[in-house]
Amino acid sequence: MPLNRKRAIIVGDGAAGTILANKLRFHSDPSEIEIVVFGKSENHYFKPDGVQIPFGFKDYRNSVKPTQSLFNYGIQFIKSGIKEFDLDNSTVKCEKDNTFRYDYLIIATGDRFSTEDLPGYEKAASHFYSLEASLDLKRKLSAFRGGKIVIGQASIPIQCPPAPYEFTFQLIQYLKLRGIRDKTEIHYVYPLNRVFTIPNVSDFVEKLMEEQGVIIHKMFNVDSLDPAGKKVNSLEGETLDYDLLILVPPHSGQKVITESGLADQSGYISVDRHHLNYKDYDNVFAIGDATDLPISKAGATAHFQSEYLANRIANEVNGNAFFDSYNGEVACTTITSGTQAITLFFSYDKPPRANFQSKSDYFLKWTSSDTYFSAMLRGIM
Repeated sequence: MPLNRKRAIIVGDGAAGTILANKLRFHSDPSEIEIVVFGKSENHYFKPDGVQIPFGFKDYRNSVKPTQSLFNYGIQFIKSGIKEFDLDNSTVKCEKDNTFRYDYLIIATGDRFSTEDLPGYEKAASHFYSLEASLDLKRKLSAFRGGKIVIGQASIPIQCPPAPYEFTFQLIQYLKLRGIRDKTEIHYVYPLNRVFTIPNVSDFVEKLMEEQGVIIHKMFNVDSLDPAGKKVNSLEGETLDYDLLILVPPHSGQKVITESGLADQSGYISVDRHHLNYKDYDNVFAIGDATDLPISKAGATAHFQSEYLANRIANEVNGNAFFDSYNGEVACTTITSGTQAITLFFSYDKPPRANFQSKSDYFLKWTSSDTYFSAMLRGIM
């Protein structure tokens, strides 16, 4: 290896880590920078398809690819997690006890389901945020003949914040197709005084929900579950019974991040919102769900963050001046009815506009896994 060759270590083989690795490889010469990715995933799952898989609207086999096959040529993938970070000495230690030096460290560990924070969750609730959970929910929905369904999220933040309302609209379509919509009550619970975090999007979605007969419960912060009695209780004192509870599980950052002292008990890393670096380290970054940025809990955000960071590192390695910054750009398509969707474009300074839904946007959403695996993950777009 040339003496002046740099090494970028990326911790995490999910969307953020994979996109960054592939984009950085596109923008840099292998003789100038080595790219090493650490991760433990056998397969890579396109999580947005979880709002359609439980209804049979998408074949789950098209939503999964072998992880190692997704890295472009010239990227080293080491199947191991990292257990120690030594930022002052620019090294990491993997679970096999090998120590690796880096010139750039990018933490893309994502987050995890912390169901231990809500006792009774495993027995009481279903969700659609993993492939296994989506397929299990598909079996439960197939057996459902009518009753009361409660949909919501256990806490904030969560991955892909629009997913609960997207799932709700797909559920309505599914129940209509099965002829049991009139036999089903749908209750939507949300922990804020609206149905989504962004006010104008919330207003748009709430109106559509009301038109479809969804019963909305705002300021419903889940406090406890009663699996035997089939009840969900809120901190505000409201109790709902259910026949089927579909509740996005609590989320937390990865334990290794807290244990390494990089974050508090939440496990989310604080980074500069425009440059994504950790504290005063100009060669240590965090992206995607691993950060505490409120705008970051979506794969579309990781895509834009990776574009910025890959360009920054490649220019620095090449000795070029680089003056760009990350301004919170996000572009995502979300389902707003059984056959329509909206595409949201926004940033730190520019709120999204939610006033037009279309079938073409729904088609864009439906085909997004194809684009994701063939182009986005590969760093082509």
